[in-house]
Amino acid sequence: MTGTQAGSAALSDGPAAQGGLSLPSMICFSLGMIGDRIFRDAPALLLLIFMTNYLAVPPALAGTAVFIPKLLIMFVDPLVGTLSDRLQTRWGGRVPLMFVGALIASASVVAFFHVPHFAGPLAQAVYMSVIVFAGFSGYSLYTVPYLSMSAEIAHGAEERRRIMSWRVIFMAIGLTCSAFAGSVVQRLGGGLQGYGTMGWLYAALCLVSMMVTVMSASRAQAGQTGDRAPSLFAQFRMVAGNATYLRLLTVCFAQKLGEGVGYGSFAYFCIYVVKQPLSSIGYVVLASMAGQILTQPAWLWASRRWAPSTLYAVGVLGWCVNLLLWLAMAGQSELWLIPLGLEAGAAAGGFQMVTLSMLSHMLAADTARTGVNREGVYSGVWCATEKLAFAGGALVVGVTLGLFGFSESASGAHATQSALAVTGIAFTYCGINMIIYLASIVAIMRTARYEPGVTSGAMGAA
Repeated sequence: MTGTQAGSAALSDGPAAQGGLSLPSMICFSLGMIGDRIFRDAPALLLLIFMTNYLAVPPALAGTAVFIPKLLIMFVDPLVGTLSDRLQTRWGGRVPLMFVGALIASASVVAFFHVPHFAGPLAQAVYMSVIVFAGFSGYSLYTVPYLSMSAEIAHGAEERRRIMSWRVIFMAIGLTCSAFAGSVVQRLGGGLQGYGTMGWLYAALCLVSMMVTVMSASRAQAGQTGDRAPSLFAQFRMVAGNATYLRLLTVCFAQKLGEGVGYGSFAYFCIYVVKQPLSSIGYVVLASMAGQILTQPAWLWASRRWAPSTLYAVGVLGWCVNLLLWLAMAGQSELWLIPLGLEAGAAAGGFQMVTLSMLSHMLAADTARTGVNREGVYSGVWCATEKLAFAGGALVVGVTLGLFGFSESASGAHATQSALAVTGIAFTYCGINMIIYLASIVAIMRTARYEPGVTSGAMGAA
C-alpha cells in the first residue's frame, strides 16, 4: 500500500476503520481537559490582577514576569514531544510523562497563590517567574503527550472529531471552574488567605481530573511504532517541510494570542469598565459553557459538510460581535451578561473544535503517510506555540495597561483609575482582542482545507 493509500485508509470514516472507543472511554480520556483548563485559565484570569492589586507589582513588570518563563517553555515542549515518541516503558512512552506532569502542575497551582513576603516588587516578580516556569514545565509533561494520544487512540476521522468534541465540552467545564475562581476567593474571605485557600482547592480539582485521564490513557495506549525516532533536529526539519502544519500553526498562534489578551484583561474589564464584581465572571462563563456544550452537535454536523475555514470564520465573527456588545454593558444588570455568555460559548466552541480537529487529522495522516511516529514532535511544537502566544497575550495586557497609566496597589483594594487607564482597559479587551482574532481568519483561509470524511467534499486532503 502506498503512503497516500495508507493515509486514506487511516482517515476513513467508513466500516474499514477497525475497533473504536466506547463512550465511557472517550469521556474518561477527555475529562483531563478540566484540569488542563483550570491550570491554564485560573492563573490567566487572576494572576496579573493578583500581582498588581495584592503584590504591588507594576503591570508591565507583572506581564513580563509571566511572559519570560513561558518563552523558555517553548524549548521544553518539543523536547517533551520527542521524549514521549522515543521513551519505551512498560506503561508506554506518554503515560509516565503525563503522570509526573499532572503532579507538578497541580502542586504549582498552590504555589502561584502562596507567595512569600519579599521586600520589593522585583523580587515578587522573580519568584513568580520561577514558579511559572516550574509549573508550566510540568504542564508540558502532561499536555504534549495528551495531545499526541488524541490522534493515536482514535479509529478514523469521525472518531477523532468525536474525541475533540468531548474535549471541547470538558474544556468548557474547566473554563467555568476557572471563571468562578474570583468568586471562590471572595467567598473564602478574600485577601491573600482567600487566594491561598482557592489555590489548594483548584489544585485538587486539577489532580483528580488529570489522573482520571492518565488512568484512561494507560488502558488505551496505541500508535507508538517501537522504532527509534529520528533526532530532534531531523524531526524539526521534517516538521518544517509540512506546509499544512505550519499554516495551521499560524492560526493557532493568532487564536491563542487573542485568547491570552482576553484572559489577561477580562478581570480588569469587568471591574473598571462594566462595573461588575469578579463573581460575575463565573456566571458569564457558566453561560458560555452552556453555549459551547449545547452547540457542539451543530458544529459537529456542520464539520461534515462545510470547509473548516468557513466554520472557523463564522465562529470568530460571532466572537467579535460579542466583544462589541460588551461595550454596551457598563452599569447594566448582571442578567444581561447571561445571553452574552451563551453567544460567546457558541462561537468559541465552533472555532476551537475546528482547529483541534484539523490538527488531529493532520497528525494521523502524517503517521500513515510516512510510517514514522512524529505526533509527539508536532504536538510539542503546537503546545509551545500555544504557551508562547498565550503568554504574549499577558505581556500585551501588562504593557498596554502600563502605557495607559494603570495604577497598581498592595492592599487588594481596586485603586481608582484615570479615564485614560479605563480607556486602555477597554481598548485592550475589545480592540486588540478583535484585531488579533480577525487576523486568525486570514491565516486559516491560507490553510489547506484539511479535513477528510465530509459528505460535501469541501474538506479535502492536503
